[in-house]
Amino acid sequence: MIVAVDLEELFGGSFVNWEAVGDSFAKRTVASRLLLFAARRYLEVARGEPDGERERLVAGLPLPGEVRRAFAAPPRPEEPPAEEWGRFIDAAIAAELETVSYGERPPILYELRTGLSRAAEEAGESSALGRWFLGRRDALPGSDLPDDPGYLPV
Repeated sequence: MIVAVDLEELFGGSFVNWEAVGDSFAKRTVASRLLLFAARRYLEVARGEPDGERERLVAGLPLPGEVRRAFAAPPRPEEPPAEEWGRFIDAAIAAELETVSYGERPPILYELRTGLSRAAEEAGESSALGRWFLGRRDALPGSDLPDDPGYLPV
């Protein structure tokens, strides 16, 4: 069975649980503060127009305005700010993982890594978008974990 991936939504951070990121901010985690810095760096170079739907998605969450504005205006994959956007998405994933119990992290990371690999294949691994997906996959923590998503550390 072939399943098509919406590459634009995936590039836009659709796989990030923004409610968990908001919880991370509420707990004042280090990762959430690093996300704020990443959002500020992205906004310095961003040229994208805010998307009303994306703004509404994070409007009610306990996130700083910079994080909301950054999420609402993703670049196109071939634009120069895509690199800073990737760092912003990486920081969002790290903030999200702060709210996930340690025992649940390996399956989540496995699924995320698999999805990003699939997106890279569909985009063409040598294309700008494909390289972006591979970069996000390779930036994920815990690459030394077994491939079995059922693995739970003790």
